[in-house]
Amino acid sequence: MKNRILAIGALLLSMCSGALAQKTNVDWDRKADFSIYHTYAWQKSPNPAPGLWDQRVIDGIDQQLAAKGFTKVDSNPDVWVMYSNTLSEQKQLVGTGYGFGPGWGWGWGWGPQISTVDYNTNITTNGTLVIEVADAKSHQLQWRGSATATLSDNSEKNLKTLKSALDKLFKPFPPKEKN
Repeated sequence: MKNRILAIGALLLSMCSGALAQKTNVDWDRKADFSIYHTYAWQKSPNPAPGLWDQRVIDGIDQQLAAKGFTKVDSNPDVWVMYSNTLSEQKQLVGTGYGFGPGWGWGWGWGPQISTVDYNTNITTNGTLVIEVADAKSHQLQWRGSATATLSDNSEKNLKTLKSALDKLFKPFPPKEKN
């Protein structure tokens, strides 16, 4: 349970060995005018990260939005912000020790011999963080970013992964051009 909670937190977009393994995706309403948005408020997450990670994700997103000039308000925001996360385990069966060797002798001892095979199961936890920004008046989705990463049992690595994922997601936010 403890490892699962750490992994979830990390999920916040985290990967084992850093930013290289992160997969991010950003999409937005190409007709939206993001220059009219200056304030935001939070909507409760339908699937928040467990334990300490919920606040870590919120704080990380707050920092990103503040750096982009957005102000967090308690009422009448320009946009609503919400995040959700999911965890999934991936199992991989790995066999080692395959091989054939020469057999020497007569009868059953002559001919190729098969060596013993050992199997190991590797389990990795992947976390996906989805962040959505919706117009507060129309309730229409304006921007959506997602990041997926392999999580670590190391909380510090997962914190770095979260920061890296948020940096990647918010680098092009808000979109500059209206198409």
